[in-house]
Amino acid sequence: MTRLFFAIAFTLGAAAILWMGKGFAGSDALALLVTTIIGGVYLLGIVELFQYRRATGSLTSALQDIPECGTDPAGWLEAWLQRLDPSLQNACRLRIEGDRGGLPAPVFTPYLVGLLVMLGLLGTFIGMVETLGGAVLALEGSTELESIRAGLAAPIKGLGVAFGTSVAGVAASAMLGLISTACRRERMLATRQLDRAIAGPFREFSASFQRQATLQVMQQQARDLPAVAERLQSLATDLERMGQHIGEQLRGEQQQFHNSASAAYTELAASVGESLRDSLARAGREAGEAIQPLVDTAMAELQRGSRDMQQQLADTASGQLAAFREETTAGHNAVLAAFDRTSAAWSEQTLALRASMAEAMQASAAELAANTATTARELLAEIGRVMRATEELVQAREASERAWLGAQQEQMAQLTSALRSELAELRAAEESGQLAAVARLAELEAAVATHLADLGRGLEEPMQRLIATASETPRAAAEVISQLRAEISANIERDQQMLEQRAQVMAQLNTLADAMESTAGRQREAIEQLVSASSGTLQDIGARFSEQADSGVARLTEVAAHFSGGAAELASLGEAFNAGVELFNAANSKLAENLARIEESMEASATRSDEQMGYYIAQAREIINQSMLSQQGIIEDLRRLGEASLAADARAGAG
Repeated sequence: MTRLFFAIAFTLGAAAILWMGKGFAGSDALALLVTTIIGGVYLLGIVELFQYRRATGSLTSALQDIPECGTDPAGWLEAWLQRLDPSLQNACRLRIEGDRGGLPAPVFTPYLVGLLVMLGLLGTFIGMVETLGGAVLALEGSTELESIRAGLAAPIKGLGVAFGTSVAGVAASAMLGLISTACRRERMLATRQLDRAIAGPFREFSASFQRQATLQVMQQQARDLPAVAERLQSLATDLERMGQHIGEQLRGEQQQFHNSASAAYTELAASVGESLRDSLARAGREAGEAIQPLVDTAMAELQRGSRDMQQQLADTASGQLAAFREETTAGHNAVLAAFDRTSAAWSEQTLALRASMAEAMQASAAELAANTATTARELLAEIGRVMRATEELVQAREASERAWLGAQQEQMAQLTSALRSELAELRAAEESGQLAAVARLAELEAAVATHLADLGRGLEEPMQRLIATASETPRAAAEVISQLRAEISANIERDQQMLEQRAQVMAQLNTLADAMESTAGRQREAIEQLVSASSGTLQDIGARFSEQADSGVARLTEVAAHFSGGAAELASLGEAFNAGVELFNAANSKLAENLARIEESMEASATRSDEQMGYYIAQAREIINQSMLSQQGIIEDLRRLGEASLAADARAGAG
């Protein structure tokens, strides 16, 4: 139907132009030139409207065949937009995303409609100038009535020809305006269909849907905050229970160490005493074994000397028995002298043997005493060295534990201060952003109200003048004015609706801003309570751990003062300390991870709040733009009405 109407209107306008041009052909070159220009302008407007209708047709066909959304919504929307005319892709994308701007309208056609009328009037004025000039020449050239009539006939015929250009221009302007109106109506119907599709398949791409999703996410976050607080409280409870478990484990390890150290030192003392007894017994046996060969050798030598001495005595007695009888006195004296010498020699040998045996026994005893003293000194030195190493190990372990506790307390203090500073900065940034958004909205509202008031005051007097002028135009102008009034009323109603929508949006903005402020306040309070509770719990755990470590170190010091040794037990105690430290580090890392997740959730909440505020500002800007566009449409309609009234006055004056 629209295509047939387009063809009929185009044919009528072209027929009027061709009819007038055919009448001017061969008779009036200037009028033919003006008519040709009118035809060219008419064709230019038709070409633009044809492209406009083709773009509208692509939108209508695309809306009638909307595929189902797949797994990639962004790609699906981009594929659907590629089916549209390039001039409509960006506008439709913005409208789907929530920007309520209108689709592109014809650019040159409104100007060409007025230009066609002006060209027709221009041809008419040129023809009237020539006609009046010819009439003046006819009247001045002769005084006879017949010649004057003959001279006026040609200019009057030329006057009819001159008004033919006006007919061509007005007819072309009327048909072009009619076709433009039909194309606009077709575009309006397509826009309504697009709005219905936006409320249907394209709903997930709209700004309202995204705002609703954002609000749901914020509500879900607000509902999740108590759970997060409960989890943190449970984490604090677990940390406290872990601290108690570590304390109990340390006490058990200390008691076990005491028992094992007592048993070890008792066993060490028993083993040292037994070793000393064994060493002395072994040294005595070794000394006896070492002296026994000497005694045996000495006794054997004594026996052998005695036997030799006896043999010598027997031999001497046998040899001298005969001489004894002869020389009893001399022999007796000689025997006595020899016996004295032998006895003296034997006595000297016996004394020398006894002295050598005594010296050997004294040397063995001295060597045994020296070896025993050396062994005892080495054993005592080794025991002292073990005791000193144990004391140094205990002191080093105590110093390392104190340094570790100091570092942990410093890290916890830094973490607490960093959390407090980050929360303060986040709270300040959120408050400044909310205040800036509210101030910006207030400024926009004041600017819009001022602009609308100034525009209303500025349009009041021109409207009155135009209405007064329009009341004096012909009936056709009155019909145009009534249509324009209807359009103006519709625009005013639309503006009122938009103002009401803006008021509703402002009310929603205020409500949401209050809700966001209250939500942010509750979040800040909850986080501050959480941070304070976590800090107190960590400080208590650190204090308890420090007390337990100090008591453990004191007990270890006492144990080391009474007992020295037990490197294996100290290693097991170090392993127990390391296990406690690892458990404490794991608890700290879990707490840091939970706090990092809380910080990330707070940053995400702030980002969503900023995005939501941006959406609200964009919606307010959209309402303001719509109001400005509607006001521009009113001004454009008033300008057209003024041009139409001027044209009607000109036609009335010419008639």
